Amino acid sequence: MPTHLLYIGDSEMRIVGRGELSKLFKPRIPFGDELNQIQSSNDAIRELVKPALKYAIFSHRWLREGEPTFQDIRHGRDYGKDGFQKLSKFCEKARELGCLLVWSDTCCIDKSNSTELDEAIRSMFRWYRDAHLCIVHLAGSLDAQEMKNDPWFTRGWTLQELLAPLSIKFFGRDWEPLCHTGLPNDKHDVQLMNDISTITGISIEDLQHFSPGPTQIREKMQWASKRMTTRVEDAAYSLIGIFDVSMPTAYGEGEWAFHRLMEVIIQRCDEWDIFAWAGPSSSYSAAIPRSPRCYCPFDASKFPEKRKDEQNREVHGDNNFMLTRQGLQIKLAVVTGKLEPQHDGTFRFIVPRFTNTVPFDPVIVQTSRSIDRYREFALGIVNYERGLRHGEEVGVLYPQKDYLCVLLGRTVEGKVLHKVNTSSVLTVRTTFSGWGSYEPLVVVLL
Repeated sequence: MPTHLLYIGDSEMRIVGRGELSKLFKPRIPFGDELNQIQSSNDAIRELVKPALKYAIFSHRWLREGEPTFQDIRHGRDYGKDGFQKLSKFCEKARELGCLLVWSDTCCIDKSNSTELDEAIRSMFRWYRDAHLCIVHLAGSLDAQEMKNDPWFTRGWTLQELLAPLSIKFFGRDWEPLCHTGLPNDKHDVQLMNDISTITGISIEDLQHFSPGPTQIREKMQWASKRMTTRVEDAAYSLIGIFDVSMPTAYGEGEWAFHRLMEVIIQRCDEWDIFAWAGPSSSYSAAIPRSPRCYCPFDASKFPEKRKDEQNREVHGDNNFMLTRQGLQIKLAVVTGKLEPQHDGTFRFIVPRFTNTVPFDPVIVQTSRSIDRYREFALGIVNYERGLRHGEEVGVLYPQKDYLCVLLGRTVEGKVLHKVNTSSVLTVRTTFSGWGSYEPLVVVLL
């Protein structure tokens, strides 16, 4: 349960804490056969407590000013603001839909209490997931046809507010329902889910049955890449629940927040396509992107089909990559070559002839960084298939396939390869015929 809720059973709304709920709502006492069916405390919570304490939760876009605060509601002031009128309409709809408890991020968090604010941010996904109903107000839409341009779909926090709730109802600018199917849950409206899937790029399966966790990293980051937050830290904090990770919050830390989020995700992730990003890296590590916007779309249709081994592990790439004090340690199939400048300002990576390296199509590279400091270049292939040859671990590459790679450079004075940022995700295509090629693996610190 949230730390504070609004109780709307009286003529006036009032803030109540978790400890006060037992006084307001006494769970119904079971008897007879019903008592025998309750096998555990979890059953009791599900059957008795949760229905008694059901709450509606609000999702909306904040006004520039005039939203009621925790202190406003507690002290009964500023009821004439536009934000309070919006809150009143939300409470009215919640009451009509059978809820006497509601939660809104504007006034149910005491933001002067840093401990409470930290708990709210880290628990918010769960609060939306546990709500009886999420009421969404699309202030920029009169009907479903106008949804595609609604600012609600561009905000960072509303991503989890779309994915987390099990039950949701959408209302337009005038507080009329956007759907007229009569369904109690708009996630069951096929047409609406199709429309939202088109707007957001999120599959209908994820819209209806989203499971949080450190999986589908690239895909989830792409969803987030289309959204904006007012505070730079919220680009990270708004994703904590989506990836089901735990990390403290500290407004004022700036881009370090997203770096920390990625560190936590990398520690729990074994997916090679977490490295399928391009653009500026974190100021603290070349292996970590600066923001979700680095996860731009790219065509992976010609990659080798993903497979899993008998232990249900992905067979492609190094699934034991790890962060160390020296950097991100990962095994790559490294192909040495050279960069040739092109007339349009890009470079072409080519593998010299008469080498033992498997043949590839040239790779066009665009980078905003100067390459003068590097004396040697290579491509690090990420999603090779793991194999063994003569007792040694190797990377298996197949003919006429695309592979994800990163550009590596060795400086004049350096002994190790470093990741060089590129403006787009790099892929390389094998051009040989036959069955496959075995490539040695190199441990690289990015």
